[in-house]
Amino acid sequence: MTVEIWLILALTISVGVNVLLVWFSKEQSMRLSYVSQNLGDLVELLSNYQGHLKKVYSLEMFYGDETLGFLMEHTNSIVALLQEEYSEVTFITEPLEVEFDEEEIDEEKKEENPGQDVFYGGTRNRHT
Repeated sequence: MTVEIWLILALTISVGVNVLLVWFSKEQSMRLSYVSQNLGDLVELLSNYQGHLKKVYSLEMFYGDETLGFLMEHTNSIVALLQEEYSEVTFITEPLEVEFDEEEIDEEKKEENPGQDVFYGGTRNRHT
């Protein structure tokens, strides 16, 4: 009788812990997805800002201005840092793209259907 009680107690605790872990992993994945989307938006915003700053810097009126030059360098370094350090986080929500080599695909097809190149001695498509 006491063994059954201990087993029921262990099962209840196990189910409770599993439910808690599933809920926690769902919450963490939602937070990570939110951060990924916002970080992607931040990179896009800074890239647009960088393009706008380049246009302003190339105007005759501001060309050669040291303050704008330093601002361009600072913007370039921020964009480079975000793209290098956080590129994995920004692409979490995007689907994976898998590239296949045509030779590998052909080899896999040959391995799947090894009997294609073998002569057939039966009555396949015989119209006599």
